[in-house]
Amino acid sequence: MRSLPLLLLLSLTLFAEEKHAGVIIHETGAHEPLAQGLAFFHGSWKFADGAMLGEQVPTEKHTATIKILTAFDQIKAEWKMKFLDPKENFLFVSWPADSGAHAMDFTFLPDSGKFELIRPAYKDLKREVLAKGQLTDLTKDWHEVVCTHDGAKFTLTIDGVTISASDEAFNRPMGPFYLNGGGFNGARYLVKGLKVTALPGSPQTRTFLPVKPPAPAAKK
Repeated sequence: MRSLPLLLLLSLTLFAEEKHAGVIIHETGAHEPLAQGLAFFHGSWKFADGAMLGEQVPTEKHTATIKILTAFDQIKAEWKMKFLDPKENFLFVSWPADSGAHAMDFTFLPDSGKFELIRPAYKDLKREVLAKGQLTDLTKDWHEVVCTHDGAKFTLTIDGVTISASDEAFNRPMGPFYLNGGGFNGARYLVKGLKVTALPGSPQTRTFLPVKPPAPAAKK
């Protein structure tokens, strides 16, 4: 019985260390409410099966999206995601701080296991695929993702396979970033274990960005 206070003190100490280790956002996906710093941006979302379940809404003409309300700048973002139909696809997008264009992207096709790290068109530069990856194990239901931005360098790991590229277009102030999944009307995918962490040596606390409603779908 005398050891209990010591164990409790040790647990609290470890919790305090983890809390102050640069973790900006942590959403397990297990239940509401949605963690501060996140917003369901496109699609119909709910908490189900221990995760956040997003469904693509036909009238939006956009994949189901989670918006992360902090700049993707010297940041590590990690999460797990599951696709409920092999036709689905995934697009990660980071926006620059000074415009509405894309700054850094990666794409992932779960049925083929192919993924690419992309530098979108920037100033006089054309869009370019900077690195390609290929999963060899296509049997996994849940895919584990880690992506890191550090100055000019962008590193992506999916299910233990890592690709990386450096481009000076990445070395600028960044805005929010988005997890986009779907590809067809009614497509659904799940996200859980979403954690955003500041890199060592960078500001360990960040200001959350305001939530702005998504732009309306373009009229035909």
